[in-house]
This record gives sequence, structure tokens and C-alpha cells, in this order.
Amino acid sequence: MTADSKTTDVDPSNAAPWSMEPAEVLARLGSSASGLTPQEAVDRQAHYGLNQLQSEAAVSPLELFIDQFKDLMIGLLAAAAVISALIGEWEDAVLIAIIVVANAVIGFFQEWRAEQAVAALKKLSQPAAHVWRGGHLVEVPVAELVPGDVMELVAGNLIPADGRLLECVDLQVDESPLTGESLPVEKMLERAAVETALPDRLCMVHSGTAAMLGHGRAIVTATGMQTELGKVAALLQNPESRQTPLQARLSILSRQLAVVVLLVAGLLFAIGLLREDRSQWNGALFSTLLLTSVSLAVAAIPEGLPAVITVALSLGSQRMSARRAIIRRLPAVETLGSVNVICSDKTGTLTQNRMAVMDVLPAVENEERAKRELLEAAALCNNSEVNADGTVSGSATEKAIINAAQEAGINVRELKTTETRLDELPFSSARKRMATLHARSDGSRSLIVKGAAEQVLALCSPDERVLALTEDASKFASRGRRMLAVATKPWSGEDLPDEEATESNLKLLGLIGIVDPVRPEASEAIQNCRSAGIRVVMITGDHPGTARAIAEELQLRQPGDEVLTGSELDSLSDEELFAGVPSVSVYARVAPEHKLRIVKALQAHDAVVAMTGDGVNDAPALKQADIGVAMGVTGTDVARESAAMILADDNFTTIVAAVEEGRVVFDNIRKFAAYLLTGNMAEVLVLFMALVLGMPLPLMPIHILWINLVTDGLPAIALGFEPAEDGVMKRKPRRRDAGLFDDGLGWRITIFASLMSLACLAVFLWANHSEADNLKRARTMVFAALSFAQLLFVLSVRVRHHAAWSVSPWSNPWLILAVATGAALQLAVIYVPALAKIFHTTPLGASDFLISLAAAGFGFVAAEVTKAVAYRRR
Repeated sequence: MTADSKTTDVDPSNAAPWSMEPAEVLARLGSSASGLTPQEAVDRQAHYGLNQLQSEAAVSPLELFIDQFKDLMIGLLAAAAVISALIGEWEDAVLIAIIVVANAVIGFFQEWRAEQAVAALKKLSQPAAHVWRGGHLVEVPVAELVPGDVMELVAGNLIPADGRLLECVDLQVDESPLTGESLPVEKMLERAAVETALPDRLCMVHSGTAAMLGHGRAIVTATGMQTELGKVAALLQNPESRQTPLQARLSILSRQLAVVVLLVAGLLFAIGLLREDRSQWNGALFSTLLLTSVSLAVAAIPEGLPAVITVALSLGSQRMSARRAIIRRLPAVETLGSVNVICSDKTGTLTQNRMAVMDVLPAVENEERAKRELLEAAALCNNSEVNADGTVSGSATEKAIINAAQEAGINVRELKTTETRLDELPFSSARKRMATLHARSDGSRSLIVKGAAEQVLALCSPDERVLALTEDASKFASRGRRMLAVATKPWSGEDLPDEEATESNLKLLGLIGIVDPVRPEASEAIQNCRSAGIRVVMITGDHPGTARAIAEELQLRQPGDEVLTGSELDSLSDEELFAGVPSVSVYARVAPEHKLRIVKALQAHDAVVAMTGDGVNDAPALKQADIGVAMGVTGTDVARESAAMILADDNFTTIVAAVEEGRVVFDNIRKFAAYLLTGNMAEVLVLFMALVLGMPLPLMPIHILWINLVTDGLPAIALGFEPAEDGVMKRKPRRRDAGLFDDGLGWRITIFASLMSLACLAVFLWANHSEADNLKRARTMVFAALSFAQLLFVLSVRVRHHAAWSVSPWSNPWLILAVATGAALQLAVIYVPALAKIFHTTPLGASDFLISLAAAGFGFVAAEVTKAVAYRRR
């Protein structure tokens, strides 16, 4: 068989090397323990390609900027600007163009860094690897590794490719970026079943993980996109994108506005033509009618809405940042308010991501001295060290024991000095225990054995207490504890000869239960979620027993809820998973593909899903979820780049706080959308009725733009500062398909706008006919009436269900400032000569101004009466 034929007979990615003996894997890959020859490596690289991740073509800055204009509302504004310029209304055209460009610039800068996940994946690779080639250990670039290479693995190095272990000595690998395991995984050579889940393939090592302890040797079984890391990258490149709830609602609103604008403008143009004799049709008439139609189009489009929404989302983002939630994508702010399912990782989010001793069970019951003796022995048979500054260095499990001993009043540094270690049988993954020999302060010697409870208990002299503690070990293990047993016996020799002679007839000192403790505030946060109609689901790579125990301790798992493992999930079709997800609250031993399937199944139920994660394995699901939530402290670059939100403190309660802020943001968006559209509808109705009645235009295009952008715009922005109303976290989440103006808000907008327009039209009729040739005065009065109507109306809109005066005006001082500024600017464009010339206004007398103010109050009064009636009904 030639070198080239060796590479084409078998595709290692289709095999299950963890189910084979090392010799079988070597044979299938046409390699040997001494590695490939340099020529074989070159030939295979030509076949398999480089050991690196592929990425999609990056979106250029120009393409990203152009994408900002692919919004229907922006298109409507751009069309209005072009038509305004064509008919000579340059002030209108310039103002609208500024709005369009400013909105695009804001969107461009927000999205510029949103697609960097694959680039972050590449950071997990290292520049060089140590492999055996032709019987020699050489250093080669990671990109040149090929299936069949034999890697040398040492503590502290990243693992550059997937491989089957050929040798390992106390090898422990940190696989948390790939599997979510909180502790380093002890590797062994024994093969596993073909169907074994990724976290349980103990004879395999994987690209992107890191060797923490020991050393080993492995044959490369997969490189590049065929590695488990590469499969994650492939998933990450092809997420199913879908609109956020806010984007969906605004898309619907934009389409509705487009229809209204085209119908109204077309209808007015047709009415204008029909009212004139055909002999009078000329260029001047067409220009006049086109100007009128554009005026109505400008009136119907809430020009300030895109910018105001962006500002509101930014304000929400700032408030979330103050509560330790960092928003990377602005639409996520509002989407959080719609979340009804939170898929949370266990380690570090619901738990503290540290190991702690929770149970100390001495062999002698209810005796404090026995507990102290147990902790002293566990601290001696321990390779962690207490540093001069009081900190503890070592593995997570052993550090937990040292911390527990010190909390019990034991001076561990002094203890290790007086009880000198003479010899050691080191821990191994096969034995699952370690043994140390100590010279005691009284001159005697003693052996101490510490390790997995089931292993050490089997070596102890049997008695009733050993049998009782054996049962306790099983009981506590089922609750998610990592149970260790500590035993001892006198020793007369100078060293420890071998395991069999040493570790027998031991005296049991007791059991120690270690766990990653739950965050004390997490349980309350889960109950708050339940009150808010939000379901919490745990998705973890940990063992089912541990996951179930944590879920029950947090009261996350309710009676009747199921626990589903990754292997069980593999046996389900998409239809079966869809049917089952409503009853599953805990998923354990899951792989990246599982997380993605779970999120998609939940979304198929129209759920708005937030997914938390910190590792590479979480990245595809983070991207697929409506809200991807990455850990800021323990999270990888990949997870952070894939997420819409980052938790600066890795705390589950921060998600709940962010959801509350999201609900407040949506409430505020709803308020100022109603506020702006009420004003826009009033403008449209005034112009439409005036034209139908054969009257001149009551408002000019520049008046409409001023009201929409300045008089309306400032208070609308200030509404973004409104604090949360009572009970914001006591109501159910909004449905994904819920409209922006549900609950009768659309009808109320129509009623308020109609009353405003009728009042303004009455003012125009009176003013335009009370004196001859006074069109400018009449238009100024309507202009003032509509502007002040909106400034009064916003004081009612800010409070959803109660009277405007039931809330202190100083709860949002920015709104008071905005109203005062808007009023001052409105007076300026009427009474300052230079501005009056630009805006085609004329100074109003006291009586005219008071009439305009009286008309302005109709919308405010109607809104307050409507709320009072609704309140009495409730």
C-alpha cells in the first residue's frame, strides 16, 4: 500500500476511533507509533488540506453600510426626499436626507463587529505542534498536521487536532470550551462504545482543548473542519436568522405605512385632478398636486421613529450595562422583554463555578474531633499548597479540601511542616485515588489514602459504619456530590512499595462531599422568572444525576418535568423532539448539535428563547437563539462574539434584571410610537379633510417636518427615560406575533388623532375666513395648535393606565425639559423674524394664540377621559 493509498482508503471522520483499540486506529490510518514519514505527511496534506478552520467571506464595510438602507421605512423617507428635491422643496429634501443618513451611520457602527465568531475560533489554535515524524520528535506548524500524525501532549499546551490516545500518564484535559465540563477530564486508554457522547470519550483528545496535567501521545484522527471544533465552526457559519420581535413589528408597521402613504397620496392626486377641468391641466397644476401629495406622504411617515427607537434601545443598553449586562446588538434590548424561555448553562451561571466541600461525614458519628481528624488527613494527602499570601494553588477539588480544613481552624501550612510527607503513590485515572506516607509528630508513621469513595471504601476493613457510609456515598452522589473517601493505617516502612501491598485493610476516617455550589440568589431569580411567565431550562454537558440535583435544589425542575440526555435526544426525530420540549426542564450530557436542535424546537413553538453559554460548544446555539447570552468572566472569545448580550458577572440574576429592562424599553417604545403616530395621523387628517372640502393646505411640508422631528422628536426621546411602571415583572411575556398596537391602542390613536385634527381644522376654518387674505395667519395657528397638542399629549401618554397627574413629573425630568424646550422652540419659529421667514409663519396675537392652545388640549383631555373610564371598568 502506498502512502497515498493509505490516505484515500479510509475517511477518519466517518469512523469512531474512540471505539477502537490504539493498534486498530494506527492500522486504519496507515501509521505507526513512530509517526508518519515527512513524505507521507506531505502527501496527506495534499489530500486532507490544511489543519485550519474555514470561514465565510467577510462582509465589506460598504456592503454593511448599504444594508442599512434596505428597510421599507427608510425607503419611504428616501423617496420623499427625492420627490421634494424634484419639485424644488430643498429644505424638506435636506432634512429628510440627514435623517436617513444619520440612521444608516448609527446602524452601521452597531453591526460592524457582529459577525466575528469564526475569527475568534481561530484564536484557539496555537502556531506550532510537537509530532513524531519518521521516529523523531519535531515541531511543525499546526496547519500542517494531518490524520495519521502522532502528537506529543504535555501539560500547558493547547491540543491542535482531534486524536485517539496511544499513551497517557495522569493526563487531565480542560474540555470546558468544547463540552461545558467544569473540571479537567481524566483521560484513559480504554475504548468506549460507538454511541458514547462526546464528553464521555475519555480515550480521545480534541482540538481547542488544553492539557492541564500529565502527558500523553495521540494519533491524529481529524483535522480542520473535520474536528469537533470544526463541526462547531460549520454550525456557526449557517445559523437560521430570524427577525427579532421588534424588527417584525416595525416591518409590519412599515408595510402598513407604505400602503397608507401610497393610497392617500394617490387618492389626493386623483381628487385634485378630478376637481379641475381638463382644460386647466398643466405643469403648474401637476406641481401643486405633487407638492400636496408629498406633504401628505411626509405627514404620514414618522420620520423621527427610527432614530428615536435607536436612542431608546441605546438608553436601555446603558441601563442594562449598569446592571452588569453588556448589550452587543441593539435590537436585543427590546427582544429581552419578549423572552419566555431561558436556556441556561449550569456551571458558573446557576452555580458558582468553584468546588467547595459541602459534606464532612466522619466514620465516628457526631464527634467534632473525628471531623477534624478527617479534614487533617485529607489536607495531608493533598498536592495543593497554601501560599504565603494565604491563597491556595492546585486542582479545584484539592483546593476545596484545603479551604474547608482552614475554615475548620486547621493551620494547613503548619500541619504539612509537622506531618512530613515521606513518600507518595500518585493519583491515576485507573486507580482513582492517591496515597501518601507521613512521619507524625509523635514519631510514628501513617499511610493516608484519598480518592473516589467507591474505590477507597472497597479497601477498608468492613464494619457497620463502613456499610452505612457506603450507602451515604451513593445517596449523596445521586444529589450531584463528588464523594471522596479518606482512610488510614499505621506504617512501619520507609517507603511505599506497591499498590496491592500498601492499600489494604484500611481504617476509614470518613467521607467528604464536594460540589460546585449553586448561586444563593439563583433560586429567587428562577422564581421571579416563573412569576413573569418565563420558563427556565437547564442545558449542560454535566452528568444527569448532577444536573437533576442542581435543578431540584434551585426548584427549577417542577413535578412532572423530564430530564433528557444527549444520547436519548439523538434517538428522537425532530417531530418527537418538538412534541417533547414543553415537558423537559433539564438536558444533560449534550453536544453542540443538541443545543442547536433544542433551541430550534423551542422556537418552533413560537417561543422567544434566550440561551446562555460560555464555551465554543455554545456558539451555534447562541447565534440561533433570539438572545444569545455569553459569560463575560469565563466565556470564550467565540461565545462572546456569537452573543447579543454578555454578562459581566456571569450571574443568572443579571439575565432577569436585563429582561426587566427589556420590558421597560418595549413599554417606552410603545408609548412614543403611539405618541408619534397620533401626531402623524392628525396631520394627515387635517390635510386630507381640507383638500376634500376644497380648502387650501392648512400646513406646509416644512411645518410637518418641524412637528415630526423637533416638537415631537424631543419628547419622544425623553420617553425613553421613563422608569418601570408597577408590576412590569408580574405580567406574562408578549407573544411573538403580538402587534405594536394591541390592547385597543390602535383605536385610541385613531380617536385622539381625529379629535386633534377636527380641532385644528376648526381653527383653520375660523382663522382663514375671519379676515380676508389671511392664509399665513391661519396656517400659523394650525401649526401652533398641532405642536402644542403633541406637547400636552405626551404628558398623558407617559402613564399607561392612570391619570397623568398621578405620577410625579420629576420621575422623568428629561421629559419636562423636552416639553419646555419644544414649547420654547415652537414660540421661536413663530415670533423670531428670521425663523418666521424660513417657516412661513407670522406672529400671533394673544387671542389667536389662546385659541390655538384651547384646540391643542382636545387630545390630552380625550386621553385622560379614556383612561379614567377604563380604570373604573377594571
